[in-house]
Amino acid sequence: MSIMARMAGMVLLLLATSPAVAQSPLPEDEAWWQQQRDTFRQAREALRKGHLKTYRRLSGKLRDYPLYGYLEYDYLRKRIARVDEERIHRFLEHYQDSPISARLRALWLRHLARRGQWVKFLQEYRDGGTRLQCLRAKALFETGRQAEAMAAARALWLVSRSQPRTCDEVFERWRRAGGQTEALTWQRIHLAMEQGQLRLARFLAKSLDEEGRRWVARWRDMHRRPAENLLRSFYQQDSAIARRIVRHGIRRLARRDAGAAAGAWEQYRADQLRHEPEAVAEIDEVIALNAAWQHHPRALEWLKALEHPSLAAKKWRVRSALLRQDAQQALTWLQALPAELRESERWQYWRARLLEMQSDRLPVLANVAERIYARLARERSYHGFLSADRLGQPYSLNSQPLDFPEHALADFARRPAVLRARELFKLGLMVEARREWQLLIRDLDRQQLRLASVLASRWGWHDRAIATVAQADYFDDLEIRFPMAFRDLVEASSREQAIDPAWVYGVLRQESAFMVDARSGAGALGLMQLMPYTGRLTARALRTRLRSTYDILDVKKNIRLGTAYLRRMLDRYQGHSVVATASYNAGPQRVGRWMPDQPLDADIWVETLPYGETRDYVRRVMAYTVIYDHRLDGDMTPMHQRMPVIEPAS
Repeated sequence: MSIMARMAGMVLLLLATSPAVAQSPLPEDEAWWQQQRDTFRQAREALRKGHLKTYRRLSGKLRDYPLYGYLEYDYLRKRIARVDEERIHRFLEHYQDSPISARLRALWLRHLARRGQWVKFLQEYRDGGTRLQCLRAKALFETGRQAEAMAAARALWLVSRSQPRTCDEVFERWRRAGGQTEALTWQRIHLAMEQGQLRLARFLAKSLDEEGRRWVARWRDMHRRPAENLLRSFYQQDSAIARRIVRHGIRRLARRDAGAAAGAWEQYRADQLRHEPEAVAEIDEVIALNAAWQHHPRALEWLKALEHPSLAAKKWRVRSALLRQDAQQALTWLQALPAELRESERWQYWRARLLEMQSDRLPVLANVAERIYARLARERSYHGFLSADRLGQPYSLNSQPLDFPEHALADFARRPAVLRARELFKLGLMVEARREWQLLIRDLDRQQLRLASVLASRWGWHDRAIATVAQADYFDDLEIRFPMAFRDLVEASSREQAIDPAWVYGVLRQESAFMVDARSGAGALGLMQLMPYTGRLTARALRTRLRSTYDILDVKKNIRLGTAYLRRMLDRYQGHSVVATASYNAGPQRVGRWMPDQPLDADIWVETLPYGETRDYVRRVMAYTVIYDHRLDGDMTPMHQRMPVIEPAS
């Protein structure tokens, strides 16, 4: 074959195997896009089944389609050991603005590691997860960069969790080189125990002497059974590890019973020479805060006794006084908050409430409170709505939709990354779509973020629109932030359960922000974030069949089950939507423990909920309910009607 023929063949091969370098202008015709999506699905399926001839025929029709690179990625990732290195590099460079580039690089790096090409590995390495970091540390050892390798190994070692097996060889080489000292072993044991990683602590103890192993065993036992272990005599000895374990036990006990923890701490606290002043102050505050969260009668006393309270303790001094309905003391503690915090919307509202509570004694205070309420009532927020209710005023929604010229939206929509994200969304490939979107918006300025949020909203990708417009620091477009998605389903389920659809929307918006495939770290699923057990129990009550746990992700079933569970919580708490909302978030057992001993204003009850997450959750849901009330029918039920006085549990 001639040189010219060989060169021509190479050019043809290059064109056949490389991603499209320059895309032709894409049609506006939706039929063309739908045809391309169908072909993409078929090509991916053919590749999955190993039908390469069909795959090549179909992928050849997709050269101009934005997701061609995803097909190329699927092809390369299964053949990483066989394809030409130059092809890998072309892909990594061409798609460097897409997550598939980083994903292929990770596969390429693991391939280089398997082949022992450590110099090349370090040249190709950018960043990555723990496994790649461990491989990088190994590469540093293998290439003689000892100091860097030792530092990398130490950083990987000093974490509170178990590391993947990829790290084992690195840790062994680090240990043999003198990196793993007894002090570092104890440091990691401390980290593990603070995070409740008992199995890791037991594993690490194997490298200690017999005495050290004994103390780690005691520490693990203290973690499990603090009340009985705090009575053991060997904790009276003057030993740093004994003191540390005692403090660990006090912290653990305080979470269950602050009063018992305070009693146990008295046995150890007095000996200031054994427990450092900073440690004493820390445990004193742990007990005081847990007492406040548990509504212990001595909580305020213990909070007041703190010499250098943290910001959290300062806030809980106000809340504990509020819970006692001691307006004068609460106002005193509120005035002791830092100035910036004191001027925030939340604490200004409570200043007005506390002044109003004392207005019978000093009528002039009512005027001061009204001025604060009037200022807050201009805000579209929980405390703004409450303030408007105190004055009997209508709510200020202050809606200002984003408005961009169509040509600006069209120009932005033609960006390759935007096109990829849109097509992945349209195809229902939600994980890939979110990865693409997150990488896209990472470097956008505020104006571009707002453009992106408008586009996502138009596509019906509401969870990304909501997150992006918030990142753009724009909160006045209520159509983007509070979409009416799944309206027929929400209203039908609300009618079935005889509850307010605005409230259902408020819960749904807070739970998932309309992410249909949402999965929480705790295992909650779908739009209304139902735990599998709750979903199955509710489905049984509705006589609805669930084929599997993941059936809960089905939009129709998820909304119906979530709405039915809201009804169940509402019935449990005599129709009180605030308590039912808290119960939906924190669980009915916990909320049952938080019910007051005497009638309590709902806003005080919400502010004094022990869990910060639940406090924020209830406030947001109640505010979102008002907004959705307006969006559904243009009317708004006053918030105070949704927040009557909370009565003691019967």
